[in-house]
Amino acid sequence: MRVEEARYGTWSSPVSEEHTAHSVFRLGDIQVDGDDVYWVEERPEEGGRAALVRRTPDGRVADVGPPTLSVRSSVYEYGGGSFLVAGGTAYVVRDQGLWRFGVDGEEAPLTPEQRSVRYADLSLDHRRQRLVCLAEVHDGGRYPEHRLVSVPLHGGTESPEVLVGDRDFLCAPRVSPDGEQLCWIEWSAPNMPWDGTELWLADLDGEGRPIGARRVAGGPAESVLQPQWGPDGRLYFVSDRSGFWNVHRLVDGGVEPVTALDVDFGRPQWVLHLVNYAFLDATTIAAAGSDNGRWRLYVVDVPTATAEEIPLPYTEMGFVVRSRRGRIVLDAASSFAPRSVVEVAPDTGATEVLGRVQAAAPIAEAFLSEPEHVSFTGAGGEVSHAFFYRPCNPDFRAPDGTLPPLLVRAHGGPTAASSPMLDYAIQYWTSRGIAVLDVNYGGSSGYGREYRERLTGRWGETDALDCIAGAEHMVARGEVDPEGLIIQGASAGGFTVLNALAFHKTFHVGICYYGIADLEAFDQGTHKFESHYCERLVGPYPAAKDVYRDRSPLYSAHRVSSPVILFQGLADPVVPAGQSRAMYEAVRENGVPCAYLEFEGEEHGFREADNIHRSMRAELYFVGRVLGFGDPSSDAVVEIENLH
Repeated sequence: MRVEEARYGTWSSPVSEEHTAHSVFRLGDIQVDGDDVYWVEERPEEGGRAALVRRTPDGRVADVGPPTLSVRSSVYEYGGGSFLVAGGTAYVVRDQGLWRFGVDGEEAPLTPEQRSVRYADLSLDHRRQRLVCLAEVHDGGRYPEHRLVSVPLHGGTESPEVLVGDRDFLCAPRVSPDGEQLCWIEWSAPNMPWDGTELWLADLDGEGRPIGARRVAGGPAESVLQPQWGPDGRLYFVSDRSGFWNVHRLVDGGVEPVTALDVDFGRPQWVLHLVNYAFLDATTIAAAGSDNGRWRLYVVDVPTATAEEIPLPYTEMGFVVRSRRGRIVLDAASSFAPRSVVEVAPDTGATEVLGRVQAAAPIAEAFLSEPEHVSFTGAGGEVSHAFFYRPCNPDFRAPDGTLPPLLVRAHGGPTAASSPMLDYAIQYWTSRGIAVLDVNYGGSSGYGREYRERLTGRWGETDALDCIAGAEHMVARGEVDPEGLIIQGASAGGFTVLNALAFHKTFHVGICYYGIADLEAFDQGTHKFESHYCERLVGPYPAAKDVYRDRSPLYSAHRVSSPVILFQGLADPVVPAGQSRAMYEAVRENGVPCAYLEFEGEEHGFREADNIHRSMRAELYFVGRVLGFGDPSSDAVVEIENLH
């Protein structure tokens, strides 16, 4: 095979924009009903439709409901918890209302048509033939109200009965199997669910209403997540009281640890109904947890609180459930395998793929860059972490003595995390000769509570400094070109990008998706879920008003000297389009090369394939023109201002 010599960044690649669209493809919320397995697939090529998929024991995989059905909730704007299956019937969120779909094709609404009410996070009360779920009521006030409500399985024209209300935030209602008790999680501003939540438990009276409600775990400095009723009749949940999210259970009114590892068996609840553990029998659970950014699967003996890892070829896992035959079903991916629904035999570790995210065409492993976990000294002298991907393409080599550009990725959240799973949006760059450093800056999850709290009061500083330190670390290792440093991020990661460009001079190019430019405007204008987020990350408003302004890149846009391209959805309820527009205009007026693309109908996170394709082409074109490896005579996919 002939290997062609070409500059880094110019290599021809089989990884297309169509592949990258599948990297934002969300697969998950797995549930088992008898011998059937269900999950949700978000499909960019279908306009971002969230399809409910069913797999039968004979291996047949088919969508549930009509081809127009999109199963998606917008509660807390990020959604999740959009369906539940039981007895061959799927109860789903459709157009924010609740519907019933049978396997025979029967469909019926369960809630009145009320555009002002959104539903999510369903629990089945067998005893009373009803759903207990979360309702978000938009009644015209600045912020919606959140309630736990009861919805009869047969539906009706009356509004659902309110069971629990008058709380800032609610989620995870779970009815005990005997129908005697109801638990739920609640929290109050300024906490986010990964900061401090409370687990509440109530008895249910003869009418199914909660009585004697009491807090059984959690508090302002303890994050409690994922309550489930075990086969032993006890209430289990995930808590970070040990410094890591471990599984616990309620025993005689007290809290008892089930796992005791420096592993996070949970993740930030940006979406509802995350599930990281399942009961295999009365004394055994399976749990997936993050160990320094790499996800592992454990079998836990509950009486002894001992855990044994099941060796698997996967690095990312979630939505852990038990199949009827006692096996583990979960969402899994590896550095070389896309996200899949996988069944695992707990005794042998044998795996079977039940469903998989299909990319445009298979990519040979030779074109895929394998991530290397790297640690480096970051902000405040603390050790920080990232995954490094070298350029990888067997058809090309770069001229001797040259080094590749480096694209540094700042994830969103900011309390989220990157994992070493197959991401075609990364391979898109590495297969073209550009290295990538995927940074888990201080504040990321998957490394314990102390690591998450590094961002307290330091958002816009610690994250940017860690990205800079990561880039400098790779330069010092001699891996990348010090004159070809790029930073890319979306949402909170976009804020990191803009701060890195406004307050530092390390990066030569910036790529920003719907990033926050004005912290004060964001804090005063964002949706309820994040309305007090900045209080912990920046400081209380208005007492810290000067800090908000000083740390907002918009007010220091005159200091930006590196070219930047910005992308924005016009229907974004989290970071309104005005922020990106204002930042773009400020940079453009200052004479800095820049570009701006906006998309009708896109919200916070692009879902439509065509828009994702166009964005990736624009990124590559912009970076190539700025760094000098792009062909200026090629068809421009975006107009670049001030580039001469």
